Amino acid sequence: MWSQLPARLRSVAIGLALLAGVGSALAEYPERPVTIVVPYAAGGATDASARLMAQALQKQTGGSFVVENVPGAGTTIGAARVARATPDGYTLLWGGLSSNAMAPNLYTKLTFDGLDSFAPVSLVASQPYVLFVSASSPIKTVADLLAKAKAQPDTFNFGSPGQGSSPHLMTEMFLDAAGIKAQHVPYKGAAPAMTGLLGGEVQMMFDTPTAPLPMFKAGRLRPLAVTSARRLAELPDVPTLQESGLSGLEASTWFALFAPRGTPAAVVTRLNEMTRKALSDTAVLEQFGKAQFTPEASTPQALAQRVSAESSKWRRIIKDKSISLD
Repeated sequence: MWSQLPARLRSVAIGLALLAGVGSALAEYPERPVTIVVPYAAGGATDASARLMAQALQKQTGGSFVVENVPGAGTTIGAARVARATPDGYTLLWGGLSSNAMAPNLYTKLTFDGLDSFAPVSLVASQPYVLFVSASSPIKTVADLLAKAKAQPDTFNFGSPGQGSSPHLMTEMFLDAAGIKAQHVPYKGAAPAMTGLLGGEVQMMFDTPTAPLPMFKAGRLRPLAVTSARRLAELPDVPTLQESGLSGLEASTWFALFAPRGTPAAVVTRLNEMTRKALSDTAVLEQFGKAQFTPEASTPQALAQRVSAESSKWRRIIKDKSISLD
């Protein structure tokens, strides 16, 4: 009987059967644990934000969302693993600025592309950078910092978690905009870099606010400016860089969910809907707020545009400064 049907009707029947199968699978998704690969070590702010989202998705679906930390090589080991994974919605990347926009411009031999190797799902959260000096420093404002750097260009230093890290690139962009020079002192991680700042080895440092805020409240750090368009609620007396006389320097680090390229559109749509729903939960919003993250859901298309724009933005500074991690 099947063979007697016209070819066009057989094609329609097959298509309907496939759609029914996809619909059934989505109705049960996730049927098994979903792994969210975080390309950073456990314990930091990035890891914490990923675990907040995993818990929210687990609560929403009743399924299992497991965070797996795969650090190394400037986020590229974890990102490459997801790019190679089966595109079925069960392996996701907790990607973002470093892994999808900066790393592809810092390494020339990557096995993945920051956009084309992935199916964007949704933005999740963002954080601005904060310009810090030690509380014992005589520098009180951005104007003070610029004056000191211009007066001592050969001895004025800045710290970062490492060559090519997002705080390093943020500082390079700041130096260019301000028309000053400073010597880069790369450390092996954010904690050693902060120790160097507190100990006077370096005079300034950009960092996201989560980890440094307790040191600020303890009177050990002095924030001079934030890179967001508006002041932070946690730092209401700290001006933006624009308020400090430096326009065009708005920047933030951000995190998002990506699936491997080729993941069915229906699965990506389902994941996007789940992410949006999670970020509308008051309890989830409060948790992100306590960690100094701004929840920021998006469509997959908007995330793709964000990756493209950020990649172009940071490519310029990386090329201008001849920064490479190969």
